Amino acid sequence: MEAKLHAQLGNFRLTAEIQGGGAICVAGKNGAGKTTLVKAIAGILGLEDGYVKIGGVDVTRLSLEKKRVVLVTPDSAFLHMDVESHLRWGARIRGRNLKAAEIERVKSELGIDFGGKVRTLSLGMRERVSLGSALLASPRAILVDDVFSNLHDKEGFILRYRRLAEESGIDLLFTSQDEDEGKLAEHLYVMNNGTSARVV
Repeated sequence: MEAKLHAQLGNFRLTAEIQGGGAICVAGKNGAGKTTLVKAIAGILGLEDGYVKIGGVDVTRLSLEKKRVVLVTPDSAFLHMDVESHLRWGARIRGRNLKAAEIERVKSELGIDFGGKVRTLSLGMRERVSLGSALLASPRAILVDDVFSNLHDKEGFILRYRRLAEESGIDLLFTSQDEDEGKLAEHLYVMNNGTSARVV
């Protein structure tokens, strides 16, 4: 993933650069600009200047659908769906026919050993379902904003999720308030007042 971003959101100014394949952790305190950054990469927030490239493809001016970038937040889950339908949803939108083995592996790796309506699940369970749906949609990149922190066995989960993304050729960027989580990624950036600084 490669991005150079200049954007304005109200009085908040984003001036950030991100570069690196595989898994990227963006750490920073509340209000540092992490959510603004992922929205700019996803195309939800328009850029004043700059670009976003994923897998060498310039996706800056592509529509949200053609960007093939999935943003997962604590509120991403579709509460009216059941777990199985939710897991298949992103792939179905893209016209992907999922094999049963694909779904079962993702469920096993992510600890999705429950079913029923998503609205009946705990926040952590809902987030596991949203993260699984993102993987099974096979996008170019998955942006995970403030989601991993709510999960049990966070470190092990992130490593498993990263491995699944790598195996599918998906770039992964996740945000955290804890810089120590940078050790779980290949690259760590620290955000402060809308500016990114590469650490490793």
